[in-house]
Order: sequence, then structure tokens, then C-alpha cells
Amino acid sequence: MKNFLSILLNVFLFPLFIHTTQVVINNLEPRLDVYGVIIDAHDGSIQQFEKNGLYYMHAMQYGLCKEPPNYGCDGAGMSSRCGFQMNHNISIWSSPNLTSGSWSYVGNAIDVADRPAGVVFRPHLVYNPITKLYVLFWNYMRWNLPSLYAVAIADTPNGPFRLINPALNVSRGGGGDFDILVDDDGTGYIVYSQNYYMSVEQLTPDFYYSTGKSYMFEEYFVEAPIFMKKNNIYYALFGWCCCYCMQGSGILVHTANNPLGPYTLQADGDLACEPKSNTSKTVLPLTSISGLPTPNQGCEFHN
Repeated sequence: MKNFLSILLNVFLFPLFIHTTQVVINNLEPRLDVYGVIIDAHDGSIQQFEKNGLYYMHAMQYGLCKEPPNYGCDGAGMSSRCGFQMNHNISIWSSPNLTSGSWSYVGNAIDVADRPAGVVFRPHLVYNPITKLYVLFWNYMRWNLPSLYAVAIADTPNGPFRLINPALNVSRGGGGDFDILVDDDGTGYIVYSQNYYMSVEQLTPDFYYSTGKSYMFEEYFVEAPIFMKKNNIYYALFGWCCCYCMQGSGILVHTANNPLGPYTLQADGDLACEPKSNTSKTVLPLTSISGLPTPNQGCEFHN
């Protein structure tokens, strides 16, 4: 899984202008809450639902779990790894301006006992303008069984959320990394990975189920999609699989005039991974404090 800001912008430090105030987001430093404590929020998404309103983050809360010294996917699926435990909360945080030190803990989105058993990843919250409800999606991994998507609803971004569908009926079965897009007309779409391929699928008007209308991309061994629309062009961005890996991954940009495609891969290809043979640019070494590259993933797979 990848950090949205660092992957999309491929920088460590950048300014944002929010309500005429310059805000600096630094990916080299952890986000802090209003008490100066590092927020326990992982693998989530940030949304603003009203102009000049609060920003909401729905993310995984790892609690007292401490990761072993070597980072990456060595031992993926082992309960000793913080990203692969079954009792993590989906926590809710809010901020008026995204700055470090401005985040307030709102609460738990849904009790562990009230959701399907499994290892939860990538919660995404969207607003359905038709039902006037907030719809929370997450995917969850089950041991020796296909991964699935769950759907829950609430009247506000603060929850509490009520489970409405424990297994979204996507056409390709199972469910990996994903993102949700709500179009200007209120139609919902899910872009998701399954068996290392990426697909887009239209949701029913209430967002609780899939209509079965879909489009499949050509690239293999990809994950971490971003789905958005700008100036009537639909963008699907994703990169090479890089499970909790420290070496990072690339990003592929696809565009279309219709959310269900066909999509065209932009001519520049991968925007982040440098070929090993390319000596014209500086390539960051695959090193990190106490970190290990995840073999044959991310940019290592690309090369």
C-alpha cells in the first residue's frame, strides 16, 4: 500500500493553499494531533465534504502493536506484523486545515464485533447525494479465503457506521486495493485490484452493490489506485505492487472520456521508477533506516 500524497506528488515537502492560508505538508514527519501526539492512523483516505468544512480521515488504528525491526512484507500475513492483525479499529480523525498538530480524534467508525472478521485495509468514505448518506468501504483479508469489500452507512462522517453489505459483488471476485469515485451526476464507481489486475466497475445508485458494468486494464502486478475526474477527463492512477515496501513504487496514469473506459496509458509511462540502465538522472538507493527492500516488488519489479 502506498501513501497517497507521496505517490501522487512524488515529493517530500510541498505547500497547499487552504482558505488563503499557506499550509505545508511534510512527508518526512509524522502527523500530530492537537495534543502533539503522533496520530495512530494508517492506510486510510482524506475527504472534505463541504466547502470550508472539516477534513476527515478514516484510517486503520494499530493500537499497541509495534512493528519488528525490518520493514516490508517479509512475513506478510503473519499476526506479528502490524498491518496483518484482525483487531484494528477503523478510526476517524478530523482537521480544519490538514496541518500537523490540527488533527482531532473523533472515534471508532464501527466496532470490530459488528464487522466481518478479517484483516482490514484501505477504508474509503464517500457521500451519496441520492440517499443523503455517507458510505464507508473497506476491504478485508481472510485466511485461506478470497478477500472481500464491506459497505457501511451513517448519517454523518463521524459515524457510527452500520454494516449494510459484508461482500460487495464485484465481477472479478475477491478484492484488493481500491478507490471510489462519485461522479457529478451522483453515480458511484469502484476501481479495484484483483489477482494483480486493475478494474473499474459501476455501483448501484445506493452504492451498496455492483451493477456488473466494468472495464479491465491491461497492466499486471499493480495496486493502490487513485480514481478522479478533472475537466471532464477521468483519471485512473496506480503503480506496481509494493506491499508495505520501503523502496517505493511507480505510478501509471490512464485517462478516458468515460468512467468505464476505454482508458489510454499516458505516453510518459511510469512517472516514478527509474530504469536501472538510466544514468542520466539521480536514482535514490534502496536503503532506509533499519529497512529492507521487499524483493521483486515496486520499482524492483518494474526494472
